[in-house]
Amino acid sequence: MNKSSFALLLIPPTILCLTKSAQTRLNTLTGGITTGYNYNETNYKESNTDETIPTENRHLNKLSIGPLFIFETSSSIDQLTISYTPSYTYDVKESHNDVNHSFSLSGYRNFSKNLRFDINDRFIYSDDPNLIETDNSSDFNKGRKRYWKNTFNINSGYTYDTESTFGGGYSYDILRNNDTGPGGYEDYDKHIADLFLQHRINASWNIHAATSYTRGLFDPPDQSITGTIAEGLKSISPGITNDIDTQNLSNDLSEYRVDATLNWILSQRKTFLITYDFSGTDYDAVLHRDTTLHSLTFGIQYQYSPRLLFAFGGGPSYEKTETFDSNLDYNVHLNVNYDLSKHSNFSATAVKGYDQENFSSNNNALGRDQGLTEFWEWKLNLSHQLLKDLDANLFVSYRDENQENILHGFTTDLENGTDLQSIDWETFREERFFNKTIYTAGGSLSYSFLQWWTTALNYTYRKQDSERINDSYDEHRLYLTLTVQKELLRW
Repeated sequence: MNKSSFALLLIPPTILCLTKSAQTRLNTLTGGITTGYNYNETNYKESNTDETIPTENRHLNKLSIGPLFIFETSSSIDQLTISYTPSYTYDVKESHNDVNHSFSLSGYRNFSKNLRFDINDRFIYSDDPNLIETDNSSDFNKGRKRYWKNTFNINSGYTYDTESTFGGGYSYDILRNNDTGPGGYEDYDKHIADLFLQHRINASWNIHAATSYTRGLFDPPDQSITGTIAEGLKSISPGITNDIDTQNLSNDLSEYRVDATLNWILSQRKTFLITYDFSGTDYDAVLHRDTTLHSLTFGIQYQYSPRLLFAFGGGPSYEKTETFDSNLDYNVHLNVNYDLSKHSNFSATAVKGYDQENFSSNNNALGRDQGLTEFWEWKLNLSHQLLKDLDANLFVSYRDENQENILHGFTTDLENGTDLQSIDWETFREERFFNKTIYTAGGSLSYSFLQWWTTALNYTYRKQDSERINDSYDEHRLYLTLTVQKELLRW
């Protein structure tokens, strides 16, 4: 039995466990139809490198229509919600049609007043990268090739005292692409086991701690690429690959994370906190260097008024990559949340720090969005309820990041005619990082009318400038939906 089948088989017994109850139940079945129009225009910038294979601009005009079904059953101790939305799509420009699928399951059960179990599962079969939930900024654009993804999660929590809980869980993510190989994207399985603790010491002090282990299993890299890497390693240091099976280089990895926060509640309006974050990544092969990150942050949350909240902090960050010198830097964050009125909210965020971006839906044999990343990020958001049933949202953001990529380092040195055998390791490390700046702006309108109808308009503009080949572009995305949804049965 393969891993994906095993994860899916966990769902039926869990459903039975959640729904089997002597409690009075309420069951509802909701149905409806949703239609949509998706416009996507991506214009790539030409590279100055003559050897670069040009990337064709993309224009997408797609119509979609399909039913939606939502089943919900609940009692005083549990709840289960299942939704399924298939849709028929037609690409006006390419005269091509497909069928997408979206399935989700979420539920919980209180086995006692202290013990609770939650389960979630989401399956997607589509060509829209926006549907992939990720924190990796690189996942926004990259192609409209079809994929399926399943995310399964089960966790539990036990409350042992006032505002004190501990628990843990397990997640299993599967990504499979219809197009793989040098021109396609890389499949992976991701397993995550985690534990957490929330402990109230007294009315003024509490702590939160969490730890997780992630195992990432990727498709083997293309042999032509591994051959190029092996030759490059040999040219830098003859004999470095003697104990390495360069025909079976792996992108598999293990990721470790720990974070802990100590909160001092000075008053109802002021909270001081100290946070420690650790992340470490061990790569199975030499395609990347093992990396550890330590960050210590001193911060404060200040409720200046009932409508204005500040949160800011900062501290040192320490990064160590295998075989390279360590790096001492800093982290900082600032958050402002202001209720302009009863129906309007403004928020602003600024963050500077490090992260490990080890999973991306855009990884392929020609380039990987994976590795140590240093970033600055700013975000502004304004939401406003124009009318009782009409909501508007505006946003703008800027992100500047430097991401580690060993292939980028090799390419840069070869283009510059650098003698790889005499290169300094720290010089080579600087060449490994490529810079990427991302500007985004957009907004949305959502309107509910005639009791069962909802329409929404979303627009996003993204401008990306990257030092990596074929990775700079301007993009416009427009998405319009019209949905009618009504409860059909209740028993």
